[in-house]
Amino acid sequence: MSWHALTENDVLEKLESTDSGITMDEAQRRLEKYGYNELHKDESGSTLRLLLRQLSNYLVILLFIASLVSFLAGKTFDSIVILSVIILNTIVGFVQEYRAEKALEAIKSLSSPESKVLRDCPDFGGCIATRIKARSIVPGDLLIIETGDRVPADARIIEALNLEVDESMLTGESTPVRKSSEKLPIETSVADRVNMLFSGTLLTHGRGRAVIVETGMDTEIGKIAGLIEESGEVITPIQMDLNRLTRSLGGLAVISSFLTIIIGVLRGYSLLEMFLISLATLVSAIPEGLPAVLTVTMAVGVNRMAKRKAIIRKLQAVDTLGTAEVIVTDKTGTLTLNQMTVREIVTPDGIYNIDGIGYEPKGDIIKDGKIVKASDHPALDLLLRTSSLCNDAKLVRDEIEKETTWKIFGDPTEAALIVAANKGGLEPSEFDSKYKRVNEIPFDPKRRFMATLDMEKQDNFLINLKGAPETVLSLSSHYCISDKCLVIDEKLEEMILNQAEKLAHKAYRVLGIAYLEGGSSIHEIFNGLESGDRTLIFVGLVGMIDPPRDEVVESIEICKAAGLRVIMATGDHKTTAEAIAKEVGILNDGLVFTGEELDMMDDYEIDNSIDKISVFARTSPSQKYRVIESLRRQDHVVAMTGDGVNDAPALKIADIGIAMGITGTDVTKETADMILADDNFATIVNAIEEGRLVFENITKVVKFLVTTNVGEIIALIGALILFPRAPIIVTPIQILWVNLVTDGLLTIPLALEPMEEGYMNQPPRPRHKPIIDKEIMESIGYVSTIMAAGILYLYSNKLNTSSVFQAQNIAFISLAMYQVFNAHNCRSRLESIFSKGFLTNRYMILSTIVSVLLLYLSTINPFLQRFLGTMQLSMTDWVRVISFSSLAFILQEVRKYFKRI
Repeated sequence: MSWHALTENDVLEKLESTDSGITMDEAQRRLEKYGYNELHKDESGSTLRLLLRQLSNYLVILLFIASLVSFLAGKTFDSIVILSVIILNTIVGFVQEYRAEKALEAIKSLSSPESKVLRDCPDFGGCIATRIKARSIVPGDLLIIETGDRVPADARIIEALNLEVDESMLTGESTPVRKSSEKLPIETSVADRVNMLFSGTLLTHGRGRAVIVETGMDTEIGKIAGLIEESGEVITPIQMDLNRLTRSLGGLAVISSFLTIIIGVLRGYSLLEMFLISLATLVSAIPEGLPAVLTVTMAVGVNRMAKRKAIIRKLQAVDTLGTAEVIVTDKTGTLTLNQMTVREIVTPDGIYNIDGIGYEPKGDIIKDGKIVKASDHPALDLLLRTSSLCNDAKLVRDEIEKETTWKIFGDPTEAALIVAANKGGLEPSEFDSKYKRVNEIPFDPKRRFMATLDMEKQDNFLINLKGAPETVLSLSSHYCISDKCLVIDEKLEEMILNQAEKLAHKAYRVLGIAYLEGGSSIHEIFNGLESGDRTLIFVGLVGMIDPPRDEVVESIEICKAAGLRVIMATGDHKTTAEAIAKEVGILNDGLVFTGEELDMMDDYEIDNSIDKISVFARTSPSQKYRVIESLRRQDHVVAMTGDGVNDAPALKIADIGIAMGITGTDVTKETADMILADDNFATIVNAIEEGRLVFENITKVVKFLVTTNVGEIIALIGALILFPRAPIIVTPIQILWVNLVTDGLLTIPLALEPMEEGYMNQPPRPRHKPIIDKEIMESIGYVSTIMAAGILYLYSNKLNTSSVFQAQNIAFISLAMYQVFNAHNCRSRLESIFSKGFLTNRYMILSTIVSVLLLYLSTINPFLQRFLGTMQLSMTDWVRVISFSSLAFILQEVRKYFKRI
């Protein structure tokens, strides 16, 4: 229902209510019909569902199969080891994602616990407001509201007295919205419905009455909650990559096991013997430590990002950052400070520019390239004094743990004027003792001005007025330049309005300032202002804006260099959005669309235009949602930033949702994948850099582990073909030792590998690019073949000169040592370890030492000898093992050299 397009009487009539509200009995009937005024709880995010999600990925299923086969083959210990890996990985993943489904509960925290309504009003006499639980409010209730109240449900305003509402959490607009009760056109967007109150918004000024029209899930905030419910989970690129990789490894495991059985049977082995041997092949093909290692690799990235003020809530988001192609960012509080700042002042003696941003009274006033003080420029001094007296805002200094912050109490626009006065050398905080307010005319959207009458001393009064430039001019008769006052004629008025227009074109919010000084007779003049009497002296114009953050311009340039496209999607006005987008470098030759224009397009038209649009202004939550959907239909990897409730649905369906840690609502923080602890857009760039590093390190880990698996399979099948009557070359428990202990120790340093140069000068990797690409596939084939050949040679040599037990022993030790050398190979795709430096990753040096020591211990410790089936090697055997296994390192260095040239 378009409640905003109906008159107050029509709304009451449709709701079968009156300006005295409804009765308690009627309220009870409506409560049964419409239900409680609360948002539905999404039961899909249950603990059990989150737990099952951890167990349902392909790799875990594959490990379950390997564990079951090991158990059926009588290898109980092997089975327990694999199950332990599954349990560890499940616990880590579950803990990380437990809070991911709390967004709807966070939205509930925005609801007002109690509200005042009119019920059971007597036929005669005044109505008395009844305070009830907000969840019991029903359509038709007449709501009584005043400053500080949080709106409990969507309502149509019946009466508004200087009513202003902070709707930034819903619309993204940084300044409070002045409300009225007048009927609006039916096509008016949500952000422009000034005759409506929306659930969860906060009254900052005034009072009024409104009739409840929508409750619960039918409110605007309820629709947002519904979008979050419907959006479901987004499969990240790393999840898709791992699913593909797991299917490939599963196929390799099955094929190699069947191949082993077929070859063995053809070679004369019994089926039972071959089943046990194929178990070793199956274990070889599955990198049992991969799930845990990937979790650790991403967790390492999480820790690094946390140090750079980016808090990751979902592990997969770490990698997704590295693939991001488009960042869709909110304006207010993300690109800008969400703190109104005076940028320009126009007085009769010239134009003044003001630097510094936000509420901190730090900055200079500059005229003709020189820093000036108000005390040396009477016209500037007069404007700053007048705007500070016609003002109810307070600027407060707050010191916490030696860190100074500045807070405001009151309207942001008025606070900006106080800050400007401080920058000019005035002390508005002292005005209370110097001036006494005698009377005031509050701002009203119809009058479009605010005025105060202040007494400086006995019989000396000041009228101070601010408002819309054209309104202030209509109340002003003179314009004073130095000591000469000119009558404001049509020509002078046109000149002043042209100056105001120039400021407006810069997306400034423009105020006109006027004053009058006199004796006690000035009271009559003050009272005549509401009648439109033209009696004041026009002082000048003030242009202010919510400014961009200092670091945003550089951050966006870095994004462009990294192949990232930045789009602004804001609830603010088109002119403001366009000006900020140009200032920070988002808008160059792109298009600017409004939410209304977006609503006139179907999905096909949006998809055809989306790559040309740089700015979306006056957008509602559902429109932002459509923008993200369109980008994802074009197969872009999308990161979405935001801080208000209005951003939550789009954050949830984006590949990665990024919330502001300081200004962000609970809703966005719970919905997001990542939170910026410092609300700094530049932190996104740091996070993307870390994301790219994480993926590169994941590829190093996968390459390292898969090389082991392929080398083991080639060695197992090769031994079966070459030595048909010999026992299995390495046992399943020895393979598990290499896969979990040796590889486990060496993969962590790979996850900690520092970034190589040039990562942020490359375009994002395509969404569908596999972890194992052509180059990595070639490297795996090359190194695993060298590894298998060396193992088979050493095994053959020992088989001919010593016992089978000794041959198995040397095959196991050489397999582990090949991995030690291979770990150093995997530190870089193409760069030589000699130019990269052995000591640039001290964790790798430590892990190498520990791995070799544990391997040596496995050959001399009686318990490990029995457990692994090993024996002590002679010094000659150790020299031969190290000599052959180092070939994998030496020959890979040769390959890298030829690849580089």
